[in-house]
Amino acid sequence: MKRLLFVVAFLTLPFTSKADTYSVSDKLYLGFGAGIISPNNVDINVSEAGTISGVTYSANINGEFEFDNGYQINGLLGYRFNDYLSFETELGFTQFDYDKVNLTAGGTATSGGVTFTGAASRSYDIDGSISAFSMIFGPAFDFDVSNNLEFLVSGGIGFSSYNDEVKSVGGSTGLSYDEDFTDFAAKFKTGANYSFTQQTYLQATYGFNYVDSGINNFTEDFTAHSFDAKLVINF
Repeated sequence: MKRLLFVVAFLTLPFTSKADTYSVSDKLYLGFGAGIISPNNVDINVSEAGTISGVTYSANINGEFEFDNGYQINGLLGYRFNDYLSFETELGFTQFDYDKVNLTAGGTATSGGVTFTGAASRSYDIDGSISAFSMIFGPAFDFDVSNNLEFLVSGGIGFSSYNDEVKSVGGSTGLSYDEDFTDFAAKFKTGANYSFTQQTYLQATYGFNYVDSGINNFTEDFTAHSFDAKLVINF
């Protein structure tokens, strides 16, 4: 059984750098960075009554989950094939909190003998969070803009292993759960690289993150925007 995640993973991927400008070995590079993740809302559509992650839902519940912005810590290892193309493996840890659930069609959720009743056209605060470890593999391309500046574009696929915990909704534990999931993940990234020396450069990027976390008869997949900066070292 799958559930939301997130993430993305902040999955970060730097670029392939121009050999005569940045590279020392022309082959390997290592990067470390951090940034923020801004999750999109996740739609809820419970068309039939059922039990998911130990919570029993009534039929015909519709709405969406909202999340707070969170943080990401990232690392990567890349192998450069030529001046413009490299292949990267990136690791990331992501954490963010739930904000609230907005219901357009209400219903009930029961967990541990406690029932939460949500009314239509109402919003309820959520005490909960999602934390994730992700790994992404894929190619990266870079193009010179000036002597120390490059434009980059990259993308990859992999997985996200995450914990999804909701402690209470609207002060009630009727919609509480704590589950672990591992799902397919992907990321697209674009940004710029600025070199300081032949061995080091700073990368600033925007990323679009996807996790195949949707649950049939409950939630849609997870997507998020991410922004980060990291230091990359050639060796």
